[in-house]
Amino acid sequence: MSLFLDSATPRNANGTKRPAFQPHRRKMNGPAVRLALVNNMPDSALVATERQFTRLASEALEGALDISLFHIPSLPRGQDAKAILAQNYSPIDEMLDAEFDALIVTGNEPRAAKLDDEPYWPDLVEIVTWAQQNTAISLWSCLAAHGAVLYLDGIERQRLPRKKSGVLSCNVAEPARHGLPASLTVCHSRMNEVRTSDLLARGYEIVSEAAGGHVDVFAKTSGSRFLFLQGHPEYDADSLMREYRRDVGRYLNGNRETYPDVPESYFDSMTTVRMENFRVLAEKSRDMRLFESFPQATLRSGLQRKLADSARDIFSGWMADVGSPAPAT
Repeated sequence: MSLFLDSATPRNANGTKRPAFQPHRRKMNGPAVRLALVNNMPDSALVATERQFTRLASEALEGALDISLFHIPSLPRGQDAKAILAQNYSPIDEMLDAEFDALIVTGNEPRAAKLDDEPYWPDLVEIVTWAQQNTAISLWSCLAAHGAVLYLDGIERQRLPRKKSGVLSCNVAEPARHGLPASLTVCHSRMNEVRTSDLLARGYEIVSEAAGGHVDVFAKTSGSRFLFLQGHPEYDADSLMREYRRDVGRYLNGNRETYPDVPESYFDSMTTVRMENFRVLAEKSRDMRLFESFPQATLRSGLQRKLADSARDIFSGWMADVGSPAPAT
């Protein structure tokens, strides 16, 4: 397989064109599948998210894949992230004027209580509308999934009592039909959810779901074959650990009101005990200096392989649809 990271010609701050970043290219046989990645993740996760999604997409396709990177200019960014975007990414208006077979849109940390109050909401709506008419398949991750179903069918996300963080074992409906195993192991990290009943009432298909009614993957054909992820199969094995540590730091420095729960079904038993003991200490004496003694962590045995296998299966099943006609709505 060939993986090409392509970018349309970016602009300088004054709007003039400048030479685009040109990665190494290899010759290929036959036409490449053209994939657009709209990376909306926070600055700290921008580069890792690009690497995670491009790797999974390239490994899932048995042919040549040409990936172009795009960003939403209305999404607030720091100076370091702006420099990365200027070098390797193009604004979405250039994507909307081009042709692609497939699209991935990532999530972002919520800033507003209502999705349609987010600063980038008009851009997200434009991307959804464009995807319906111009792609064969599209994948929507986390907040992007919630935004897409809100626009398409008025489905409101629901606030959870506490952040859903951990590894969920998810049962797959009709595994053979979806080209998936009977169960998936997927990281979840979110403060909101869309519910099974609301999705089914509006014609969505639940692909995988965890105990307690926690939707994992769901789908609907709306011009393009839309696949929605409430979880994060793209996460590296240590991603939840880094998020948990970040949230503990936010609690200790006063930027978060409550101490975060230990991610469920994630650490081994000894690590879980150490994390709970540290929590008791932190809640008793809330002091950022404690962060220096944050416990070392070991993941549950075999978890890394299960996460990698499930991510591969999800993306392989999704990319298999790129050459198939979309079913009737």
